[in-house]
Amino acid sequence: MNPKQIALHWQILIGIVGGILVGFLCIQFAEGKEFVIDWIKPFGTIFINLLKLIAIPLIIVSLIKGVSDLKDTTQLSGLGLRTLGLYLLTTIIAVTLGLGLVNLVQPGGFLSNKTREEMLRSFGGVVDEKVEEVTAIEEMRGPLQPLVDIVPENIFESASANSNMLQIIFFSIIVGIAMILLPFSQAECRFTRVGENEQGKSRQIYENHFKK
Repeated sequence: MNPKQIALHWQILIGIVGGILVGFLCIQFAEGKEFVIDWIKPFGTIFINLLKLIAIPLIIVSLIKGVSDLKDTTQLSGLGLRTLGLYLLTTIIAVTLGLGLVNLVQPGGFLSNKTREEMLRSFGGVVDEKVEEVTAIEEMRGPLQPLVDIVPENIFESASANSNMLQIIFFSIIVGIAMILLPFSQAECRFTRVGENEQGKSRQIYENHFKK
């Protein structure tokens, strides 16, 4: 059967099951772990990096396009309230599901006391250092620091880290608003003929040139 004829969700499920089977087989051999780390894990890392690669461009383009299509800044208030409400709703659902599943499944409860003690000896010091760092940072932060953190000082630096997503969203919204406020009389739409496509039809694009 042609792989293209298989639905995408079935391809994903087949990949998940295949990964589980390969992992189960590899742990049965002494050198299986090294084989997975050296020859399989890099492809997974590349796939995750590709997903992260397209995240920022998609968010920027989608937000700028969505905001600029409003054609009126007065519509932003209603859109902002709906977005905030949806964000709070999804956050509540996510927190509820997370806490419910943790209390139901109780991950780590199956570990023996010996394993827990070994993990505490191995990672306890690192965890304590992280907790102290976070505590020190929180003590230095003012009540309006979350608001300050939304505004980026360098958009390229913010775009280089997926953790600064709020700054990316803020920048995209500002650019979209600027496009709405731009006087139409200052924009000149020039028609450009590019050539012919595969069917022999003329393909045309519009390029916006802004007068200085």
